[in-house]
Parts: sequence; C-alpha cells; structure tokens
Amino acid sequence: MLTHCVRTGRALVLALAPVLAFAGCRSSQSSDAAPAPQPGPAGAVAEAPATAADHGAFVVRLGVDTIAVESFTRTADQLEVDAAVRTPTTVLRHYVVSLSPAGTPTKLEYEGRRLNNSAPPTIATVTFGADTAVMDLKLGDSTKTIRLAARDAVPFVNNSFAMMELATRRAVAANTDSVPVTLVALGAPETAVLPVVRGSNKDTLTIWYFGDPMHARVDQQGRILGLEGLSTTNKVLVDRVASADVQAFATASAARDAQGQGIGQLSPLDSVKATVGAAHVGVTYSRPSRRGRTIFGGVVPYDKVWRTGANAATSFTTDVPLEMGGTTIPAGSYTLFTLPSQAGWKLIVNKQTGQWGTEYDAKQDLARLDLTARKLAQPVEQFTIGIEPNVGGGILKMMWDDTELSIPFKPKG
Repeated sequence: MLTHCVRTGRALVLALAPVLAFAGCRSSQSSDAAPAPQPGPAGAVAEAPATAADHGAFVVRLGVDTIAVESFTRTADQLEVDAAVRTPTTVLRHYVVSLSPAGTPTKLEYEGRRLNNSAPPTIATVTFGADTAVMDLKLGDSTKTIRLAARDAVPFVNNSFAMMELATRRAVAANTDSVPVTLVALGAPETAVLPVVRGSNKDTLTIWYFGDPMHARVDQQGRILGLEGLSTTNKVLVDRVASADVQAFATASAARDAQGQGIGQLSPLDSVKATVGAAHVGVTYSRPSRRGRTIFGGVVPYDKVWRTGANAATSFTTDVPLEMGGTTIPAGSYTLFTLPSQAGWKLIVNKQTGQWGTEYDAKQDLARLDLTARKLAQPVEQFTIGIEPNVGGGILKMMWDDTELSIPFKPKG
C-alpha cells in the first residue's frame, strides 16, 4: 500500500503543478516506518450529523513565511471555503463541497484565479458517485473531463486543511486503528490512498501523506486543531484559528508580488553547466529556501539520505569519464543524493534517472564519495549548486544555510 501511495503521490504532484502550484522540499525527519493500513469499513463511514454551522480558519506556514490562509463554514449539507495561496503568485480560491446526510462529499465546485491575471482562472466541478468521480476541468479555453474509479472518495486541494478535515472526520467516525481514505485531486489522472492512523491518544492522528507522516491534533469529531507536516514534501505547520480575513491577506500578498517581494515557486528549477578540460558536465536541480529554519540537523536530518534539493531527483551528466573521490564515474547520466552526518558527509552517485526525489534505490548506487564540509561565515538562503575550476579539473560545490560541501573531480585519462 505504501509503495502505491508514494508513486501515486508523484502523479498527483505532476498533475497539480500547473494548476495548484504544488511544490516543496522533502527530507524525512521521522525514522518510523509507515504501518500497513488495516482494511476500512465497507462503504462510506457516516459522520456525526452537524447540528450547527461550524466556522473557522487555517493558517499554513513554511518556516517563517505564511503561504496560505483559508476561512470556512461547514453546515449539515455543505462546506464552503475561501482561501488565498501565495505561491507561485497570489491565488484566490473559492470552493463549495456538497455533503450527503451522512457527511460524505457528493460534489465539488472550485474556482481559483491569480490576482495578477498571469494565467486564466481554473474552474472545476467534481461529481462523486458511490464508485466513481467525474471531473470537469476548465483552464481558460481548455476543457477536460476525467473519469476515475473512486469508491467513497473525498476531494483534495493542496494546502487546504478544511478539505483535509473531510478525511480526518471520516477516520475518527470509523473508530478503527487505521482508515484508508481515497483522494481525488484536481487534474490528477488517478486517485491516491492516504492511510489515516489513530494515535495512542484519541486526540492524535497520523496522516500518511504520500508516504510521509503528518501529525494532527483533532477533537472528538475529527476536526483538525493543529497539524505538523515537517516530515512531508510540503513541510508545513498548520494552526486552526477562529477567523481570518482572507481578502486582506490576498490583497497584501498581491501587493508584495507586484513589488517583486512575493514567494514565487517554493523550490524553483535551476541548472548549472561547465566545461572542465574535455568534459562537459551539468547539474539540474530544484532550489528550496531556508525561510528562517535550521536546515542541517533540522529540515535535513542527519544520517538519512537527502535528495540534494527538492522535487525531482537532482541530475548529473558528463560526456566523458570522470575521476571523483578516487572513483571512476563513466560518461552518462546519474542522480545525486547526499548522506548528511555530523561525522562526515557522503555524496551518493546513483544510476537511476528520471525519478522523483523521494524515490531512492540504494541498489542503484554507483558510488558513495567523501565530501568536504566547512562552515560559512554568512548563511546562504537558497540551496545552490556550483561547478568551479580546480587544479587539473573542477570542483562540485553545494551551499545552503551555514554549510558548504565540495568534492573535486577531473576528466579521466
């Protein structure tokens, strides 16, 4: 089940990127293995019926930056949400989820628009049946209909925790140790299954978010009171508050965008190329930012393989064989991972290519090479990889926060 979650999660990421700006940096801070989810109850799980309107708001933070705010009202027959998301530019969202008497979703109506009008609005309708979901998606003049096999599914919108409550409320209502919740995400070609696991305390849930744990505090109805997702790709912290002025937040965020002070892509794609003797080498990677966080030993834990950036696995190419760290790297394409340790860092050159950064297969390792680490006088905000000239060859450098990592190399022969 967990392998399915990770692979489906990648499909969701790729599908959502142009529509919902789904991006982020991953390095797991949890050493716990995901438990195998227990079979869920047959059919939909009925929630406790709502007796009055439930109002609230969620504030979503990444490090010191607030990246999303949403305000919602839930009644017996619908969930209505207004939200503002700051990445890649400020987006205002409005959506309504129609609910059956049992509290299960029957329809989602969604609209999202960028305040700077840099892209046409996204308009979507998802109709949920007992075993299917039909999605009508419109982006400007383009329309698409997607039909999915989706039994007892709930809709998913990234960075919407009012929407995530549809899953946590279902899990609490089931009153079992683990409930697999099927998600339908806008634009995704397939569903995903997220196991939701009850903790030893009844007020805690672990949501296995595409293979990584989110830890949520919930009340007796399964409403999210707070959530920590530092071990996930998104690495967010979420607080429930009584109310939030979404429009004011959106207006202020759009003004910062116009002044060139917006968040932009959370981990933008970049590349570096260099000619070193007879060798043409290149690195393509994504660049997460520090955002006030402790990086090594925090965001990037020690003694765990790190993707060396964000999003897709960092790629490395050379058109001639290289000598690096006393090892021959044949001409070809590779991915780079790192193994951070207070006792010394390793650069991992892996033969698998084209994979998402969370998909590391140690059996594909070509070599593990010693890196030289040194402390920087000034912290580096955004993860940076560079290739610099060196005696007889070049030197590969990686810099982030207060740490610089390097390894020399040269064309072989």
